[in-house]
Amino acid sequence: MVDVTWNPGFRNRVRLLAGIEQEELDNDSLDLLMDISAEWYYEQIGTAFTLDSNDTDNNAVMYYSCYLACIAQNGMGIERIQVGDLAVYYEGDAFIHFKELAEQQLVMKNSLSIKTTAYNADPYLGQVNWDKNVTGVDSTKDMYPRPRGTGGD
Repeated sequence: MVDVTWNPGFRNRVRLLAGIEQEELDNDSLDLLMDISAEWYYEQIGTAFTLDSNDTDNNAVMYYSCYLACIAQNGMGIERIQVGDLAVYYEGDAFIHFKELAEQQLVMKNSLSIKTTAYNADPYLGQVNWDKNVTGVDSTKDMYPRPRGTGGD
């Protein structure tokens, strides 16, 4: 279980993007959905979500909250209901984009974690220490032999 104190600004952002009024989804219900989103964040990243600590984290949880709010508001799994001549079709693809946006925020957060202060690629010698570039630890071997004519043969 997560312990996040949600503020009105975050709730309003979720409601605005999801197109849901406060009368349709009250604060307690929305807070429960945002708690589920924070738990999803924890499962994806491995660290607890802290509100307003990082914009990328906030956006990921906000988009996932929008996704869950749309599911709670519109239902899920019904494709077609037909009673006599009356037919109702359900289209769930409209709010799946919120889930994709949330996942993209996490991918962006993880892909930007490569250490760029000690980037050590040498395109002329074919030597790249990938472990040092990613973790900062200098322990990987050269991936390619030194090219001929570069002073190493």
